[in-house]
Amino acid sequence: MFANIVVILIVSYIVNEVIDLQALVASARLTIFGSGNQRGVPFDPTHDIPSLAGKVILITGGAGDLGKQVAIELARHNPARIYIADLPRKDDGKSVIRAIGDALSDKHAPICYLAVDLSSFESIKKAAATFCAAEDRLDIAVLNAGIMRVRSGTTTEGYEIAFGINYLGHALLTRLLLPKLLHTAGLLGADVRVVAVSSEGHAMAPKGGILFDKLKGPCEDIKYYQRYGQSKVAVIGFARELAARYPQIKAVAVHPGRIITGMAHGLRKESLLFRVTAPLSPFFCVTVAVGVRNHLWAATGANVETGKYYEPVGVPDNETAIAKDQALSRRLWEWTEKELESAGFGRVESSKETSSQGARSTDSAT
Repeated sequence: MFANIVVILIVSYIVNEVIDLQALVASARLTIFGSGNQRGVPFDPTHDIPSLAGKVILITGGAGDLGKQVAIELARHNPARIYIADLPRKDDGKSVIRAIGDALSDKHAPICYLAVDLSSFESIKKAAATFCAAEDRLDIAVLNAGIMRVRSGTTTEGYEIAFGINYLGHALLTRLLLPKLLHTAGLLGADVRVVAVSSEGHAMAPKGGILFDKLKGPCEDIKYYQRYGQSKVAVIGFARELAARYPQIKAVAVHPGRIITGMAHGLRKESLLFRVTAPLSPFFCVTVAVGVRNHLWAATGANVETGKYYEPVGVPDNETAIAKDQALSRRLWEWTEKELESAGFGRVESSKETSSQGARSTDSAT
């Protein structure tokens, strides 16, 4: 999506759009030093995904291009069930389930549709309750849903829309599914993973990474790519903190690579600059089938290290300095805890906190 950013900057200058120095530097990095799509670990989903027998999988944004392809590839390897978590539909997701089934042979894992609007806490709460009532375990959660749009807006609870959907909605959903994830992690032979989809576009975040004082409201004074960028910085920080606080769970953030998806098509409708530079995209982008390999490697592959950010395929540690800032990720976690507590969701103790309390109790008893 960001492969045509240089042309965007040139056209932006022509039409007198103000570009700050940070955006210019980030744009240059993305264009010249971006991740590409063909480096890293060789990974063929057909042969390299192990048996997923007995596993339950949840994919947000599973009705979109990337999420649907992730479901198709994972369904070939015999999981117990795959949940497609996406926006409510009039047909209750039957058309999405049918499309996935049509891409597979007659025999494949059962596909279930889970209606969820990540811009609404109430919808997230309802979806999590539905899942938890139906399943005893959750082995793989792929937090894939996301938006990037020019128009400003807010979620139901009043958060900036990109941050609310790309980050905060997923943070709440993970929090509500945490008991299932932790229960599964305690089972013999378990390999529980949370794959949070970020982007190399996190480099477009504003100075400081996340503007905490502006997350409530539409953030109309922040450029759309900065709003998107800070949401993706948040996703990286979330994966790092989740991994640190719950070591039983392997949590990572991934960049899919440069792919033409529905998100890019939607952005073209809103942005003249994107329409002008769209003809360059085929020179830099890969198909969805290739683009999902980093998702799939992170969800099922060997040698995945928890807490890391990976670019395609399995290339770690290429995030920006601000995205690597542990103080920022800790601040984000605490901010998130306070926001969700104020919305009526109780604080969840981390495994390290629980262990520490247990140790103190033992010391008191001796």
